[in-house]
Amino acid sequence: MVIQLPESPYPLSLGVSLALLILSEANSFYPGSTGFKIAAALSFLSAGINAASAKLPSWQWATITQPENRYTAALVFGLAFSVVGDILLIPSKVNYYKKPTSNGVEKPEGQTPRFKAGVFFFALAHISYIVAFVSKLPQGGFRWVDGGLALSFGVLFTVWLGILNTKPTPGARFLVPEDMFGLVTAYIVIIMSMVASATATDEGWQRIIGAWSFMISDIFVAADTFGVKKNGENKKNKGRKGWKARSVGWIAYFGAQLVLAGCI
Repeated sequence: MVIQLPESPYPLSLGVSLALLILSEANSFYPGSTGFKIAAALSFLSAGINAASAKLPSWQWATITQPENRYTAALVFGLAFSVVGDILLIPSKVNYYKKPTSNGVEKPEGQTPRFKAGVFFFALAHISYIVAFVSKLPQGGFRWVDGGLALSFGVLFTVWLGILNTKPTPGARFLVPEDMFGLVTAYIVIIMSMVASATATDEGWQRIIGAWSFMISDIFVAADTFGVKKNGENKKNKGRKGWKARSVGWIAYFGAQLVLAGCI
């Protein structure tokens, strides 16, 4: 199994930015958490644009929408939408430190208009990846059994985790606000479709690894945003609350994007 990463210096740039992002989270350093997250995101986008520029005759709309260019262009759009989503999901300084404002405490991060917009752009990213995957089918065509199994696993795993739970119940892992239920449900359907399409169309493993790693990272985002928190968690830690789990999610996420950029 060979995984093709983008050419230098983009993997190194992303790796350094990711390490500094995690270090910033471990020390509750908001400027670093903000700046290095953007730097890591721009690294995978730059990698994708660089690879695509060598394959596309031009970036004109008439060119990138041609069937032979659709796969490459859709992957770049997916990376670009992801960068916008990354920026929108950066918490406000108040929510980052969980400090009260003069009007009380700000809305939880998962209920802010900015967060909802971020989810929307990530949904667009997944749709772009779906377009890319189905634009470049293997010789045997779309493998419906593989896609169906991947989709079924995703549904069962979501139910088992209780990600769409909206009522506080004993032992619940997640609690999604009722006004977010529709958006979260739609997003889950879209990302599961992306994973299924990658599984059903990949001739090797690169798309599959990228897609599944992306979905795994989203589980960490869901846990960070809608997970039921235990009282007293991380009280003695100087790092931002939940930074360790968040860091694991970021490793999966940025790794996934780098792998997907390498598909171009």
